[in-house]
Amino acid sequence: MKEILKSTQGYELFAGMSLEETNRMLECLDAHVISRDKGAAIFVEGSHATRFGVVLSGSLVVVKDGLDGKRSIIKRIGEKELVAAAQTFSAVKTMRVRVEADAPCKVLILNAERVGAPCCNACAFHTRLVRNVMRILAAKTLELNAKIEILSHRTTEERLLAYLHSFADKCGSNEFDIPFDRQQLADFLCVERSALSAEISRLARAGAFACHKNHFKLT
Repeated sequence: MKEILKSTQGYELFAGMSLEETNRMLECLDAHVISRDKGAAIFVEGSHATRFGVVLSGSLVVVKDGLDGKRSIIKRIGEKELVAAAQTFSAVKTMRVRVEADAPCKVLILNAERVGAPCCNACAFHTRLVRNVMRILAAKTLELNAKIEILSHRTTEERLLAYLHSFADKCGSNEFDIPFDRQQLADFLCVERSALSAEISRLARAGAFACHKNHFKLT
């Protein structure tokens, strides 16, 4: 089997493993790579969740359609991040959301059922991999808790400012590029795009921040 990864640098899932060890592990996990164009589904709602992925290139969004047909973006997944891990490692094996390409992407697909079960080669890397998965899922839980805190605010202004300040704290800078366009940001904050655009313009005039497209500078 040809090497799937050219480098493990930056991949939390493979932390503590050499490139050779990682590629041996990928054989155990029945790894393969899929490519998708923007808007194409990676995982669909209602499907049986037995595999998860690692984004090799591009980006994904996790989306949920409400009963009223309105789309909400739960989160964006960038390069080297895990996708669908929470579903595959939980007792609930059904996808409750849809994951689609936010840009042309390549995703490394792995068999989740083989992560916790020793393979016939009894790879020593399984324990390290499980530990890495647990650490990543714990971080994702904290990330979702942060979003719940943002959405606990009642007004569009409060949600927007809470998100921007949270993102600034994450970046360690008051100047940053957010990963969303206006419609995606509205979907993420669960607000109307027109109301969001009006608040951005009003707050920028008031001096709360300066912005151009997805670039913000808090003042």
